[in-house]
Amino acid sequence: MSAVPAPAAARTIAPIAVGAVLTFLATRWGIAVDEGTQEYLVLGLSGVLSAAYYVVVLALESRWPRLGILLGSTARPTYEGKHRKASFRPATATPGSPEDHQP
Repeated sequence: MSAVPAPAAARTIAPIAVGAVLTFLATRWGIAVDEGTQEYLVLGLSGVLSAAYYVVVLALESRWPRLGILLGSTARPTYEGKHRKASFRPATATPGSPEDHQP
């Protein structure tokens, strides 16, 4: 198993951490809900805030590359594929194929 590239790890962990912090701050606003509902809201809010943060910073990074630091690293991860994707070519009938021998 190969190691995860450092930029990929940082750019995965940073949005999750920011989402958790933002969710923690949001729970401090004093909105009163029962405990069971609060757990689900915190979990959902954490995921939504993490994803939103990642998408917004990724969009800003495309315009201002230095903002990639907000994702934990300005280096974009690169991946090397082990296998090439096979090209798809539809089969064609050739002389002598069953399609040519119709009664």
